Amino acid sequence: KWMLIGKNGWLGGMLIELLTKGGKDFVLANSRTQNRESMAAELDEHKPTHVLNASGQTGRPNVDWCETHQAEALRSNVLGSMNVADLCEERGIHHTLYATG
Repeated sequence: KWMLIGKNGWLGGMLIELLTKGGKDFVLANSRTQNRESMAAELDEHKPTHVLNASGQTGRPNVDWCETHQAEALRSNVLGSMNVADLCEERGIHHTLYATG
């Protein structure tokens, strides 16, 4: 069973399409990655074997937003990603992070 984190983004939409075409059993996460307790509860509820993390702040209207909102970008793109990776490691779940520099 697969879990996709980041369902609302461009990459998330592509992954939904791939998972659907591939006939994979998957759920779409609703938790914010920086909310460790909520993310842990979702992992424990659905018990995925694979997690695809395509979440993150890209900035609106463009990436320059991240420069003027560094704390928000850091929480999502760094701390949130680390939370998911750590929670998956604790549970023995395969985790793939889709991220750019």
